[in-house]
Amino acid sequence: MKFLEAHSPLIIVWLGALSTFAVYSILFSENRFYRFFEHVFLGAAAGLGVYITWSQVLKPMWWDKMTVEGLWYWVFALVLGSMFYFTYSKKHVWISRLIFGLFMGMAAGGLFREFAEIYMPQILKSMKPLAGSGMTVWDTLNVLVFYALLFTSMAYFFFSFDSKNRFLARSAAWGRWFLMIGFGAIFGATVMGRMTLFIGRFNFLVNEWLPAVGETWHYTAGKVLMLPAMAFIIFLLLRAIKRKRAEKVTEQ
Repeated sequence: MKFLEAHSPLIIVWLGALSTFAVYSILFSENRFYRFFEHVFLGAAAGLGVYITWSQVLKPMWWDKMTVEGLWYWVFALVLGSMFYFTYSKKHVWISRLIFGLFMGMAAGGLFREFAEIYMPQILKSMKPLAGSGMTVWDTLNVLVFYALLFTSMAYFFFSFDSKNRFLARSAAWGRWFLMIGFGAIFGATVMGRMTLFIGRFNFLVNEWLPAVGETWHYTAGKVLMLPAMAFIIFLLLRAIKRKRAEKVTEQ
């Protein structure tokens, strides 16, 4: 125990590095090293989800209200929650449909309210005047570009059918191009988000794991554990790559 307490930061860094290599090993091929850590992550996420559900939702919002505040009528929430599990009973499945219908109706009402309170003011504020006090030429140009993008994009959805009107057809075509540019920007932002995660992991390996490797090498136990572990990981990756190549040859 004293050894674990004294070297816990070093052990945590090594576990983080092994997890990183395991996740990125899928880029080479499907392998058991990746699948093991995948199951570890899923199990940890499931356990963390149960803990968060109890500590942040059920206990403060339900259990404490009955046991601490004395609000006994909150016990009926347990009855309503139990109705969900009747979906596994063929005979009493209608009970689960009642609670599902209730929550779906509440969710639909909440979405309509959210749209009216959040998105409608944004839509109304986006309709800006072309000229006014304090507006410069660039402000007017910005508003014109906004209206052009808005109406051409709407024209693509409303007039995407074959139209004899050349103006509507051209507007729909320009709207399609503008939408593709917007979707491309969203896709690029998604890729940049993935690259940010990769840069974070790469920074961790360079600035934290590599110094930890040098520190581990000073211990005899570190050498005994590190060399076989790295050899075993390389063996699994080479075996997975060899199996993938054999499958490609078999398919051909």
